[in-house]
Amino acid sequence: MKQFLSITELAAATGLEESLIRFYESEYAGQLPEKILRGNSLFFHPQAIAAFQNVHARHGERSGSGDGAVVERHGYARVIAVSSGKGGVGKSNLALNLAIEFQRLGKMALVLDADLGMANIHLLAGIQPRYTLKDLIDTQLPVSDLIADGPAGVGIIPGGAGILALADSTASERRRMLSAMEVMEQNAQVIVVDTAAGMGVGVRDFLKAADEIILVLTQDLTSLADAYGLLKALQQEGLSRPVYSVVNMAISLKQAAGVAVRFANCASQFLGLQVQNVGYVMRDSSVGAATARRTPLNVFAPNAKASKNIHNIAVALLRTGDEKIKMNSAFQRYMNLLKEKEGSEKVAMKG
Repeated sequence: MKQFLSITELAAATGLEESLIRFYESEYAGQLPEKILRGNSLFFHPQAIAAFQNVHARHGERSGSGDGAVVERHGYARVIAVSSGKGGVGKSNLALNLAIEFQRLGKMALVLDADLGMANIHLLAGIQPRYTLKDLIDTQLPVSDLIADGPAGVGIIPGGAGILALADSTASERRRMLSAMEVMEQNAQVIVVDTAAGMGVGVRDFLKAADEIILVLTQDLTSLADAYGLLKALQQEGLSRPVYSVVNMAISLKQAAGVAVRFANCASQFLGLQVQNVGYVMRDSSVGAATARRTPLNVFAPNAKASKNIHNIAVALLRTGDEKIKMNSAFQRYMNLLKEKEGSEKVAMKG
């Protein structure tokens, strides 16, 4: 028997589908052996074969089915939107690596690329997806065909203009997209959304619908000013979602703390909003090296300073989360916002 097993080898040994293995990892993490990190990849211990077979048997008894079908999860994934006031602050890198850390921490995670003009999650992950979220609007593509297998077991939804293009789509196209997104929400535990930078209307609408917002800051004055401008616009439109900050590319802990405190104080004093800092990412040459190799940082260099920083951010976010099952859909809220705007525009036109 091999010393360590890949997920493909584990699937062959247990007779379980890879998707089912990932489901059991998220639902029964405490009953399974920890994965082993070797090089840049995580592997299963041979003991995992028996452990997964036992979990599968118990799951089948509980669900009343031994055919390996996954019982529908009741509730929706936690949708965390990662945004910034300007580009070039490392937003996409953070979103992808954060999703990978959630997956490693036992949460079934997806990352949705909702950057309208600079969709690049697939490039950072080193994959070439066959479809994007836009294909759900244009075709009858099954949801299962859309989610691409990313590094470390994370699912990647190559969105591009898909999600924000809903503002210009027909009612039937929206229903099709919403149906697909709700399926994803019901079969994942965390969805990290990489939004476009800036403060466009589509970005603001989606941020208001997400469960939580992470604003990526740097010590650069324009980064802080633009992030504040975005937050102010959201506040004026009735923002009611928790807002967190992450300070990226910090050269010292003192600098990171100073940036976070200044931003939080401005948001509190002038906007009446609380912005909780959930961590920082130190400037690290490994980030550029990983990007050049089209490999996520925490796969390329899991022991790098920045990788450990992102792991700590994921842990902090899980601590802030409510463990109760979330019974409403962020994507449904987004759709409702669009419907309300349509209704207001029609009334204005009639007037």
